[in-house]
Amino acid sequence: MSNNKEDFDAQVSAFKEKYPDFKPAKPIEVLNLIMTRKNAKEILEGKKKVEYRAYTDHYIGRLFDKDVLEFLKKHGKEEDVIKAQEEGIVDPLRVVKTIHFHDYNNSWYLDCDVLVNDTCIVMKEDIDFLHEKYDSHDLDEMYEALELKKEKERPLFFFFVIDKVTETTLK
Repeated sequence: MSNNKEDFDAQVSAFKEKYPDFKPAKPIEVLNLIMTRKNAKEILEGKKKVEYRAYTDHYIGRLFDKDVLEFLKKHGKEEDVIKAQEEGIVDPLRVVKTIHFHDYNNSWYLDCDVLVNDTCIVMKEDIDFLHEKYDSHDLDEMYEALELKKEKERPLFFFFVIDKVTETTLK
């Protein structure tokens, strides 16, 4: 039986040999995010497990690795690179390890380890996935409104699944 991680690592090594200018996205050790006290308390109480941020230029600039984006500009139309993107070898999204949530004037903070971060579209498949995997219903109202209007264009979001709270000054 083959080991999936070993197979993936071998694919990554082969890809790097073919494309020596490829560097994987650098992880983000600590991501600072503004948050309301209400949402932070929900995380602290275990009621909120997933945090969302709009897929905007601001967050794209913070969460996408510029070197990977440059690599994709240069090689993005090549068949091997397209395949590597589909397989998750080439991904500009940086892995976030910890989030430091705080308010605007830093009167409190909430540090959390991140289990996973990714992107989602407000459509049935992604909403169902977020329900089943993380019991997250934050986008339900938006999804239902878009379905009622039969909107074709759907917003994208970055999402962060909270693993555990590591430190806080919230009472």
